[in-house]
Amino acid sequence: MAKILVVDDELLIRTMLSEVITSLGHEVIAKENLTQGLAAAKEICFDVIYLDVLLPDGNGLESINEIRQVSSCPELIVMTGHATPDDAEMAVRHGVWEYLHKPFTVEHIVRSLTRVIAFREQKRQQMKSALKRDDIVGSSPALMQALDLVAQAASTSVNTLVQGKTGTGKELFSRAIHDNSSRSNKPFVALDCASFTETLLESHLFGHKKGAFTGATADREGVLQAADGGTLFLDEIGELPMQQQSAFLRVLETKRFRPIGSTKEITSDFRLVAATNKDLREMVRLGLFREDLLYRLRGLSIILPPLRERKEDLPELVTWWLKKRCESHDLRSKVVSDDFMETIMAYDWPGNVREFIHSMDRACTTVGQESVLYSTHLPVELRVSVARAATGEQLGQSLVDPVAQETAYIASTPTINSAVSLTEPNVFLPQSLKEHRLTKEKEYIEGLLAYTQGDIKQAHILAGVSRGHLYELMKKHNCSK
Repeated sequence: MAKILVVDDELLIRTMLSEVITSLGHEVIAKENLTQGLAAAKEICFDVIYLDVLLPDGNGLESINEIRQVSSCPELIVMTGHATPDDAEMAVRHGVWEYLHKPFTVEHIVRSLTRVIAFREQKRQQMKSALKRDDIVGSSPALMQALDLVAQAASTSVNTLVQGKTGTGKELFSRAIHDNSSRSNKPFVALDCASFTETLLESHLFGHKKGAFTGATADREGVLQAADGGTLFLDEIGELPMQQQSAFLRVLETKRFRPIGSTKEITSDFRLVAATNKDLREMVRLGLFREDLLYRLRGLSIILPPLRERKEDLPELVTWWLKKRCESHDLRSKVVSDDFMETIMAYDWPGNVREFIHSMDRACTTVGQESVLYSTHLPVELRVSVARAATGEQLGQSLVDPVAQETAYIASTPTINSAVSLTEPNVFLPQSLKEHRLTKEKEYIEGLLAYTQGDIKQAHILAGVSRGHLYELMKKHNCSK
């Protein structure tokens, strides 16, 4: 869905365009004069702007340069009922998408808008494919959606709010925005708002002059000044005290501030990226966060998915981290066993990627010089959580009507000719280990694995033993999947 701005003094034009744009599934805002249109363009990240030429308070064509400077770099479609060759040339030279003559048809609007949005999406995808995403690993739909927003944010200078649970990588994504932006050759300055007292936070934010307070033995540059020309990253923005919220709101509006103890204001051209794991809307409702500051922060919002919502990225994350760990510690290459992968896939990762990295570190430390990681190398707390969850799941299954459960199981089990003799080669009946009449345990295990095509989960259920017991039997008889 694209965001479209319509700037036209004619109510009929605004209404018609709004209805057509909405019918195509896009969001539209309509303004009746140039002043309102420019204000909206500076506040909101628009993809396309329909701009009339003759407006009550100015000429649309003469405002193209100012509109081009807004952070979202929107595509422009100029509209006029008094077309002239000179105006058409001026529009083309300023890079507008189309010089549209009034009156126009609905079909023309649909065709034109579809093309310009496709063009803008193509540019976005090209940037996304070339995105620098160091240490952001994975290709799941949830992750790719977040990276798409990173690409959008990097192409503009609009204030961006990155939201996500603890450990999802908010600073990592914020750095990616900076590294892919036009400010990448300037500083990326980070400040954790939760790490300082109110007084120290003010000093770190605005800086101070020598003698401004007890302990201020020298001038200190604040992060606002240090981020001039680059990106200012404020982590845990929800921890910013109310007094600093008011002061910082003014800085966002004017890009000017005064260090503590100074009589002179300083200008800083910084781009703001803020992050939080809190619900700022709820904080606004409770009077703990300024609503006007929230509006300023979220010119563009990126919500990072928790790891449990992108588990398909775990195999790639494991490979990436093992390679990085082994290279940095000059260790022999390591691989993981099936039970290792099964365990981490079964875990919900409440601590997200940060917890995953700590768990992999622990596993690599525990395995020592061995080359294969097994689930036993993972932290005990993690394995306990998986075991308890599996026990609860099995308990829930045992409460199901046994007749219905057996019927469903039989229906899902491939039909086997029970009249076939057990002595015939390559024949295996899915009996439990206890019920099986073969005297050779190894023969049973081999037949079981062949029947299930190496599916350990199905195999241990058919055998009527725990997964760990089955692994022990496989090890005992040297059976592999």
